[in-house]
Amino acid sequence: MVKVLGYDDVKNLIVGATILGTGGGGEPKEGLKILTKDLDSGRELKIVKASELDSESLVICAYFCGSIPPPGKKEAQPEFDQRHITKAFNVMERRLGKKISAVIPTEIGAENTAVALHLAAKLGVPAMDGDQVGRSAPELNQSSYVIFQVKATPSVITDPHGNIVVVEDYVNISNYESIVRSLAIASGGSVLVMDSPIKAEKAGKVAINNSVSRAIELGKVIEEARKHNKNPIEAAIKFVKGFKVFTGFITSYSLKVEYGFLMGEIEIKGSGEWKGHSFRIWVKNENIIGWRDGRVAVMPPDLICMIDDNGYGITNSQVRIGMKVNIIGVKAHEIWRTPQGIELFGPRHFGFDYDYVPIEKLLNEI
Repeated sequence: MVKVLGYDDVKNLIVGATILGTGGGGEPKEGLKILTKDLDSGRELKIVKASELDSESLVICAYFCGSIPPPGKKEAQPEFDQRHITKAFNVMERRLGKKISAVIPTEIGAENTAVALHLAAKLGVPAMDGDQVGRSAPELNQSSYVIFQVKATPSVITDPHGNIVVVEDYVNISNYESIVRSLAIASGGSVLVMDSPIKAEKAGKVAINNSVSRAIELGKVIEEARKHNKNPIEAAIKFVKGFKVFTGFITSYSLKVEYGFLMGEIEIKGSGEWKGHSFRIWVKNENIIGWRDGRVAVMPPDLICMIDDNGYGITNSQVRIGMKVNIIGVKAHEIWRTPQGIELFGPRHFGFDYDYVPIEKLLNEI
């Protein structure tokens, strides 16, 4: 059944998506602003399961691709003009020769999930309750569509200045990543991408289903815990079946934009039960791999989520010296624990000389 989102749903979505965004996925304030403005203007924000769409109808993916800004800095690029977005969408429909019936987010993250829902609402179509990752991820390689060998083309890419590029084909997904990333760099930060047009029946088979509603439910759990004076961190861990990995204060970070990504490390000094211990996170837009006292505690594709004492997710653009953080580890979606998933999203993909070890096993070994 189609679910129409209200203001509480939108707030809960942003809260949950920020946590599952693992430090990336865009800024929660921006995501909330986008969707609140839609509701204020009378647009309907709808989510629907793939099985509820006509099996022959077309579903496209829509998202921003680029670097998130370093801590303490705002993006210098101009905002996207809605006319440019509409024009890019019209280019996609002309190229396909068919109307688009739904939009699916590329990932679960505060701003990128919001963008997909916003575009769908603007076009008067629902957003599909799913995505391609089940969390946020830095590269286009990390997509369930790639595992199922679904090509992203034809792809329509637009920048804040109104330039529109159509990608008809590419040799492999790494080449496509390079094409899109280079356009993001050239534009001064990010581009809006519409790609991966497939029939709804196939989308239901290759996407991570029900991930949008999961993010909404996670946000609701956090808000309910706060409302009833319960521990929101414990509530979050219980909901996601996660692990409390560390608590402490950020002592240093070295995060800067390189090759279209926010890259670097975050150092955390333990407090409370973790006093005398340390934690280090390596960042590529998202939190990718973490070491506790110099030993790997969480590695990709499993999630490293930083949240504050109120249960709200912390993006890597928000980190500050002295900020208290709670680190939660979460098992990746089962598709990322397959050999193909580990090849695309495991530690060796990011240049680390480790074989993937699931978080539940790693934490028992350190």
